[in-house]
Amino acid sequence: MPRQGVELRIFRALSIVVATAALAVGLVPAATATSSTSAGGAGVLGGECGSGYTLVGLHPVTNQATGRVDLHMEVYWSSATKRNCLIARHFGDSYGKFRNPSLAKIRPGQPPGGVWPTCPSVGCDRGNYAFYAGPVYTPAGVDMTHRCVDIGGMAGIHTDLILYGLHCG
Repeated sequence: MPRQGVELRIFRALSIVVATAALAVGLVPAATATSSTSAGGAGVLGGECGSGYTLVGLHPVTNQATGRVDLHMEVYWSSATKRNCLIARHFGDSYGKFRNPSLAKIRPGQPPGGVWPTCPSVGCDRGNYAFYAGPVYTPAGVDMTHRCVDIGGMAGIHTDLILYGLHCG
């Protein structure tokens, strides 16, 4: 594997460890969407989401066939744009080795059964990816301050999850 690929994998793994630790000790509130690096809040910067996005939630997804975590749904918040972003990042054995059917979708919180954005769109990304699906965003012009988000992610046929009413801060 080229040196840059190894360095990228190490950086991503360390980012996830730091984000998980920050959530565990309460540096990044898991149930709020108001954390911001510009306001001095701790957290992992948005990377693929763009500058100004801070990690507010990390949701591991287990492969139903193996019992291993193969996906992390990373929810980010930008206080400048008042929008959330989602990255559905492959993890463990599924990270970078081969392309899997992948999906990331996000929407403002709704009752289960509501309409999801269609792919491709600003709120949905679907394809065969080796590293992650996304970034996807809540709609522009919709102030997500103190509003919940619904998210969905997939990495392969046995690793998928939809979560409702998250990060309502």
